[in-house]
Amino acid sequence: MIYFIGGLQNREFKYFDTLKKIREENPGITESFFDADIKEEEKFLEKISFNSIFSTEELVVLRRAEKLKDLERSLSYITELDLNKKEVVIDYAREDGKIPAKLNKKLESLKKEKKLEVFLFLKEDDRDIKKYIQEELEISQFEADTLLEMIGKNPFKVRNEVDKIKVYLNGEKFEIGKIRNIVSVQKEYRIYEMTENIFSGKAQEVIDYLETTKEYMGILYQLYNELEMMYKLSSLKESGRNISSQYNVFKAQFEEIKEVFKSNGRTPNYYSVFKKIEKLRKYSNRSLKKLVFRCWEIEKDIKTGKMAMETGVELLIMEIVSCYGKK
Repeated sequence: MIYFIGGLQNREFKYFDTLKKIREENPGITESFFDADIKEEEKFLEKISFNSIFSTEELVVLRRAEKLKDLERSLSYITELDLNKKEVVIDYAREDGKIPAKLNKKLESLKKEKKLEVFLFLKEDDRDIKKYIQEELEISQFEADTLLEMIGKNPFKVRNEVDKIKVYLNGEKFEIGKIRNIVSVQKEYRIYEMTENIFSGKAQEVIDYLETTKEYMGILYQLYNELEMMYKLSSLKESGRNISSQYNVFKAQFEEIKEVFKSNGRTPNYYSVFKKIEKLRKYSNRSLKKLVFRCWEIEKDIKTGKMAMETGVELLIMEIVSCYGKK
């Protein structure tokens, strides 16, 4: 069987899943991996073309097939070979999510003729990753969302982190607090944690973090994003819109209000918006409007050289903390 797996980074989850399935169904299968980026396509074609009466089950993989100049021609050749006892996987990365028309036509034709299986991932979608995490760790969707926020959505890293967590828990019930110190937390999540401290009125830990990491602009942009979403949520509530603090209820409500949160043509995940609801209790709509403006003003002053980066961000942090609890 030939498997063609193409598209955005989330395709890698299907890639790893396919390899796992082939290995489970064919214990002891011989494996060979080739990379078109380092000109190994000829070795790949030679490998799958060769047959012997003494052949055993083989898994043959071609990575970075997008580097081939005439992939359509290669696919035509491959699908006419006698692939008895061979499982062939072709991985094709396309970070813009667009499959060229000529290639797409060829894939449709070969799929229709049942000469290969085609799996295309042309839109950002983390449903498969979430499902995998929920099933492997036996956790809720909310917990899966939280874990993904911590470790990121790279399929290879997700699998490694899930395996690490399973070994660490050794059958015990999953709790975020238990696994926090054993997973590899991505930088973006550390910045998120620091902004959470700011919104909780705890500034000193953040100042210490900034002095060590110099992530001033990262904190500024995260605060800008958080405050803007909080202000939009607060304004919806002020207008009389019911905003539930129950996760599954809000998930349904978000479909009706998601256009409000769209920025630069992209709509944020409902989970990221939901997490802002709890913080609204400590900030007035008026304060949030003022703080959003201050983010814009401080960013402008930093970029035009009117204010030092360190001074501007630390000043903003103090202003946010001063508004904490003042409804």
